[in-house]
Amino acid sequence: MKKIIFLLSVFTTLPFFSQVNESTNHFKTIREAMGDLNKDGLQDKVLLSMNTKDVTQPLKLQIFFLGQDRKFKSAFSSTEVFDPQYPDGKYGGNQISDIHIENNNLIIYKEIGDVKHEETFRFNKGKFELIAVSKIYWDGKETTVDTKIDLLTGTITEITQILGSKKAKKNRKKITVNTLPTLDNIKSYKHEFN
Repeated sequence: MKKIIFLLSVFTTLPFFSQVNESTNHFKTIREAMGDLNKDGLQDKVLLSMNTKDVTQPLKLQIFFLGQDRKFKSAFSSTEVFDPQYPDGKYGGNQISDIHIENNNLIIYKEIGDVKHEETFRFNKGKFELIAVSKIYWDGKETTVDTKIDLLTGTITEITQILGSKKAKKNRKKITVNTLPTLDNIKSYKHEFN
């Protein structure tokens, strides 16, 4: 009789545990990139996932380093790097971001409204530091503005050009960068670099 009661209690609680796990893990991988981020000669992995059950459809960025034992270990995970696709349950206008690894750097490509936006991060001293930002803005008429921000040299280069014209206006200025933004705190620099 005790065995029957024990088995009944196990079977009645089993659905509860499966529902808890099910409700917290609805992130589906939508982008994946492979490459060496920490310069150890091993192919690391970056995943971009979307929570398809949440009405705002938040995006999660995960970075895994491949160890010598050939197992991936989590190096970074956050849902704070990207704005959700449907803030307040309505489409926010942003395209789904893209990710890739180039020259040991993580590159995140975003389309935010009318701006094509690329951020380059390097892995340094245990953090992913923002080292460059590139933005291209089209005014919807005839002018494009191409902005490149190099945080390592502290320069901003802005090229304004009228479509179809070979002439361009180039403006370059210096900025002071005391500390590089990181993936951990990139939201606090959103207005500065978007």
